Amino acid sequence: MKPAKVKLLESAFSGYTGVMSGVMFENGVSKTAIPFIDQQRICSIMKAETVEGKNVSGAAALAESREITAKQALELETKATPTTELLREGENDLPIIRFTRNELEALADKGGIAALRKIGNEFNVREKSIEAMIESILNVAGE
Repeated sequence: MKPAKVKLLESAFSGYTGVMSGVMFENGVSKTAIPFIDQQRICSIMKAETVEGKNVSGAAALAESREITAKQALELETKATPTTELLREGENDLPIIRFTRNELEALADKGGIAALRKIGNEFNVREKSIEAMIESILNVAGE
């Protein structure tokens, strides 16, 4: 990460003389040591390395940081654990209760609107009349 001279390896620029990215090159080699960030920029856009032979591009830095070969990676690879199916919040294994109009009308005859409200509370249904309550429950839990 220190300033260094850069050598261009790209075939079209190996003998380049001129200015590139604010750096003067002569025969494909920078005339002066350039900052690390500029080394990275040049090595990232074309084949280049420092005069010491080090590629300082971001991709090369990533590869070097791991210091691992493909063969070693295969040896270290482990089998993935089986995934488990996740249920949505609120889902459970309780059976879904369904009602028919006749069942709800019979319940209303025995217990009135209070009996229908007990069922309606389970389905978040609130109405003012028995008929409206039956219709709303059927919309949510009717067969």
